[in-house]
Amino acid sequence: MARRPTTSEGERTSAGRGVALRAVVLVVAGVLVYLNSLSGPFIFDDRTAIIDNPQIRQLWPLSVPLSPRPDTPVAGRPIVNLTFAINYAFGGLDVTGYRLTNLAIHLLAALVLFGVVRRTLRLPSLAPTFGEHATGLAWVVALLWTLHPMQTEVIDYVTQRTESMMGLCYLATIYCSVRALDGRPGRWHAVAILACAAGMACKESMVTAPVMVFLYDRVFVLASALRNVRRSRLYAGLATTWLILVALMLTGPRTSVGFNTPIGPWTYLLNQASVLLTYLRVAFWPRDLILDYGMPQPLTLTDVLLPMIVVVALAVVVIALLVRRPQAGFLGAWCFITLAPTSSFVPIATEVGADRRMYLPLAALVVLVVLGVHRVLTGRMQTRARVLGPAVALCLCIVFALGAIERNSEYESLLSIAQTTVDRRRPRSRLERNWRSAPA
Repeated sequence: MARRPTTSEGERTSAGRGVALRAVVLVVAGVLVYLNSLSGPFIFDDRTAIIDNPQIRQLWPLSVPLSPRPDTPVAGRPIVNLTFAINYAFGGLDVTGYRLTNLAIHLLAALVLFGVVRRTLRLPSLAPTFGEHATGLAWVVALLWTLHPMQTEVIDYVTQRTESMMGLCYLATIYCSVRALDGRPGRWHAVAILACAAGMACKESMVTAPVMVFLYDRVFVLASALRNVRRSRLYAGLATTWLILVALMLTGPRTSVGFNTPIGPWTYLLNQASVLLTYLRVAFWPRDLILDYGMPQPLTLTDVLLPMIVVVALAVVVIALLVRRPQAGFLGAWCFITLAPTSSFVPIATEVGADRRMYLPLAALVVLVVLGVHRVLTGRMQTRARVLGPAVALCLCIVFALGAIERNSEYESLLSIAQTTVDRRRPRSRLERNWRSAPA
């Protein structure tokens, strides 16, 4: 006679089914919203990264796709170049396969984010406040992040797979480090280090991942759990992946990035003040998105004094929160740290900003809003929270989904995406110069 499951076993089974169901809904929602994104053409950097890239024309020997040419969008990013080679092997230059791959990567990243937030809210430091609703809150976070219109660029602009693959590896590194707290630390630490190493081979912005794992532990994990020698080995292993990044940057340089460009660090930093505030505005009001923010302009401190004051004030607030309310401060630190490689003082001569740079920082802002609304509703409107919470989440999801679908349609042709950018911002860029002659 079969043993009847205990109450705790039944609860775990039910919880597992709830997680699986939410994961399925998350994927289905993402697929439905991005269905109209699959037929747009290759644009701009896609030509050098894909159409005119001889390193993706063959899969074997692996040394060919893993050796992208210098001064291209995939220089120093061999794993991304390898995925392009796989796409080419199965479908040539049919853009649909490339877009489907981009969508799959984005949805995988969303599922990992779901896991990261859920497990974080169930840690002893947060469980008393959020543990009961951890699965539902994490699901809402992942769903809003998936559907946010700012995320369309990593799907519709094929070359920006570099951002989403790096983001997937970044989130996987955090997830595995958290899983290691529950058991089998050796195995999960090894996977975390592998994920971090893979991210370094996808995009340079991965450089901050070891720092974020360390900061995450110091904020959310009890001190007793950190005294384990194996945890120190994790930090050391993650730090060694920086050597991979250094090697890739040396063997696959790009002259448009770094301190040898015509744009000085101070000039680039001044440009970032207004760009960062634009990111913040668009994150909360994702309308009139643009593909090209233009190139860095010659500015003085006087030109951007007010934006600079606001950004510095936000940084001071984040530092103060890290000291007084570290769990809230971590979200602000996540935004600043994950943006730092592309939006601080290291010049990128070809573009002053890009929505895709908010791929990871956006997650912290969504968590902040979702948990903030949850605290307000449960603190002041306990009897109505079960109705108002899902209603607010549903409304936001619908708004984001409609915005993403509309944004996808703007990528239908090179002409349409260029014209919308020029009409909304008129940057001094390749788009302003060339949009009239772009093919339909």
